[in-house]
Amino acid sequence: MIAYVDSSVVLRIVLEQPQPLRELERFDLVTSDLTRIECLRAVDNALARREIDEDEALARRGAVFQKVKNAHRVALSRRIMERAAGGFATQLGTLDALQVATALLWRDGRTSDLAFATHDRQQARAARALGFEVLGA
Repeated sequence: MIAYVDSSVVLRIVLEQPQPLRELERFDLVTSDLTRIECLRAVDNALARREIDEDEALARRGAVFQKVKNAHRVALSRRIMERAAGGFATQLGTLDALQVATALLWRDGRTSDLAFATHDRQQARAARALGFEVLGA
């Protein structure tokens, strides 16, 4: 089984938030290069808000790199950006649209057996509307 994971899934694990998706251990993972960027920014923002200290921020940044290292990473391409700009059946922000478009185009080009893992309700709605099995939301 293969699952596309968005930033919310990685962050819930890395920031040790409640109810991470434990079942992902049985999946091969795919994610966007955008996921690494979003997660690193979230860790830096937590440091800036003083929710974590510098040592913890370094550890969390390392955990982000470790989590995405083992996933197949998809680079943002013109095709992905065009698909994200093309609209969806549900309302999505820019970064969410890029995540969903990446998963959609990866599925269309590789395998129809791709689950979409997210804790974001809007992304989950968009993914379900596109026929994905959704994990986490």
